[in-house]
Amino acid sequence: MKQNQKKTRTTRPFHSKYRPTNFDTIIGQEHIISHFKNAIEKQQVSFAYLFVGKHGVGKTTLSRVIAKTLNCTGLYKNFNPCNVCSSCIGISLGQSFDVHEINASLNTGIDSIREIIERIQFSPFNSFYKVCIIDEVHMLSLSACNALLKILEEPPKNVVFILATTDIKKIPNTIVSRCHKLSFSSLSKKELAMAISNIVWLENGNITNMALSHIINCSEGSFRDAINMVNILMIQSTNINQKMVSFLFTDIPYSISKLFLRYLMLENIYSVIRLVYYLHNKQWLDNKLINQIQRTLQDEILSNSQTSIRGKYLLSLWQLLLKYDSYDFSSNSLSNFIFDLFVLFISFSSSNKLSVLNNRKTIPSSVRMNIIYIY
Repeated sequence: MKQNQKKTRTTRPFHSKYRPTNFDTIIGQEHIISHFKNAIEKQQVSFAYLFVGKHGVGKTTLSRVIAKTLNCTGLYKNFNPCNVCSSCIGISLGQSFDVHEINASLNTGIDSIREIIERIQFSPFNSFYKVCIIDEVHMLSLSACNALLKILEEPPKNVVFILATTDIKKIPNTIVSRCHKLSFSSLSKKELAMAISNIVWLENGNITNMALSHIINCSEGSFRDAINMVNILMIQSTNINQKMVSFLFTDIPYSISKLFLRYLMLENIYSVIRLVYYLHNKQWLDNKLINQIQRTLQDEILSNSQTSIRGKYLLSLWQLLLKYDSYDFSSNSLSNFIFDLFVLFISFSSSNKLSVLNNRKTIPSSVRMNIIYIY
């Protein structure tokens, strides 16, 4: 007897579905977009660019938009590709004869670079430029880097190389010096909040402020990480809240880290110890908690307008969290962390008492009364 099998269909992931297709829809990176618009307008496009930045900030996306812009036959006035001409469609589908894209983490050998070199020797087939996009270029082998260097030394006409990397230190200086280096910045909280809210609205969903803040902090400026989290959450429910985020990703709720920071600010060591052991039993006491508290405290320090002693305390506390953020949390590091908190609390409580004594008003000598002993 045949069992009934329910057919399932795969859907496009959000990072592909909502990938920007022109300059206006790219989130952040205004300085790089402005540079390319000016270069295209003045017809001063370089033959080699090096995009540097963390993952998920738009290096590959912007590379494809630039490739479409350089070869678009119906370019708009604001230098956005039309996305409807044969060249734009071919690039979007990955079927263009004049745009070659490889991922160096999968093609580390010299054969991939040789294949690209062979293809770019001929004039563009039905485009203005041949564009070569090499992602994760720092993963290329030494022989492949040497082959790439040779073509960069004597580039053919109407060829543009766009190299992207997350680790520029691994790229030979001889290659870096022959490229126009452009650094991609991490997306700000405001930019991520607007992008996530827009995607949730387009998907007919809702998201709470606490959940939105949690996703933004976890993504650490990466749009791809943030949108992937939203994609996973919206499979569970279209109404995203903080409880769902913490449950699905087994992350520490930000309300806990804020409570921890509040006790630290109040110098309430008893409450800190109780909360530490509660977190330890929940298996939440790890680098993520320290990192959350550190980021919250960093904002507090920047907006702090209290006395200098209070500012010094916050700064010392931030340095202590920064120290333990690099540790792998264990029972020993937990004991050391509590001990260092004790020392910090005691040292600043003592300094506060001394400051009170120093600031105490003294009685002028003219007003003092002499003590008279009567026998």
